[in-house]
Amino acid sequence: MIIVKTLTLTCLLMIFFQDVKSRSVYWILFPALAGSLLGLHYFQNNSAIWSWQAVIFNIGFFLGQLALVTIYFSIKNKKLTNITANLLGLGDLLFILSIAFYLSIFNFLFFYIASLVVVLVFWLIWQRISSNKNNNIPLAGLQALLFIVFLLCDWWFKAISLNDDTWILNLITK
Repeated sequence: MIIVKTLTLTCLLMIFFQDVKSRSVYWILFPALAGSLLGLHYFQNNSAIWSWQAVIFNIGFFLGQLALVTIYFSIKNKKLTNITANLLGLGDLLFILSIAFYLSIFNFLFFYIASLVVVLVFWLIWQRISSNKNNNIPLAGLQALLFIVFLLCDWWFKAISLNDDTWILNLITK
């Protein structure tokens, strides 16, 4: 189990450092991340039973959002717009798809929305105080860093579980 956790954290740290440094990430890190997250899920639940409903929902939600963003920018630009050309990097897409295999539905929605808000706020503050202005946000890298925090909370504080929505449903209903 420690080997799988170490591999997962290594993949996430490599994604973070590569994206922040060069705004590009080696594609092989994303299947490695997805594989290590599948391994984590297997070892944490002590079974090969997998909630494919959560995976299908997570990926479907993300692809639906991408479709809506594509439609929005296509209408705005009055031509079909490929959002991965200038607006969103392929690594950003692959990162979200990788974690979709690990998180339960509400955990996925919570992480996805919260990470977008945190990254945006951080980036706006960083652009304000930094002398090095850059329009390209290292989204996958910053989300990877936040996902490390998310995973460490899961591993250290047994009150939450990223594979189970119980903790977040209890939080919502209080």
